[in-house]
Formats: sequence, C-alpha cells, structure tokens
Amino acid sequence: MSHAVPPRHPNAGLRALDMRNLPIVVVLALGATGIAYSAAVPRHWLRGVLLLAAACGLAGLFRLLLPVRQAGLLAVRGRLADVVCYVGLAAAITALGLALPA
Repeated sequence: MSHAVPPRHPNAGLRALDMRNLPIVVVLALGATGIAYSAAVPRHWLRGVLLLAAACGLAGLFRLLLPVRQAGLLAVRGRLADVVCYVGLAAAITALGLALPA
C-alpha cells in the first residue's frame, strides 16, 4: 500500500488532479463548521456538537465505501478498525451531547 503521489504530466490539467484527500478535507471542514457554530452561537451548542458527530460518522462512511487509495488520510489502520473508531466516536459525541443538560 503505497501513498506516493504518481508523477504528473505538466499539461495534464484537471485530469491528473489528486483527489485522494478530498474526503478528509470534507470531514475536517464539516467538523470545523460544527466547532465554529458551537463557539459562535453558544445558546445552540448542541447543533454544533451534532454537526461534529456527523463529520465523524461521515468519515466512517467514507472509510467503509472508498478503497484505500481513494480514502487518503482517512485510512489509518485496517478498514474495520477505522470504521469502528469513526462511528464509535460519532456515537460517543452524540450520546455525550444529548446527555449534557441544555
């Protein structure tokens, strides 16, 4: 399993655009949005926490559905271990968010 970037042809344009890290960028953007929302609107912090949990669940879904080469930085361990960790983290964040008093 090599994560080396294949050499690009200088005139390849968008065809050679490396999209392997797009899933992690989407997950990080969604998680950062949840954290920023919780900080910006503290009265509705639970929405931000649930958005952060959704980002973790999306990471698990990406890791489950995408092959290792396309999962990019989401592929840390084996597929099953990654999915269990991401989905477990999403479940834990959701449970803790809902258990805290509003």
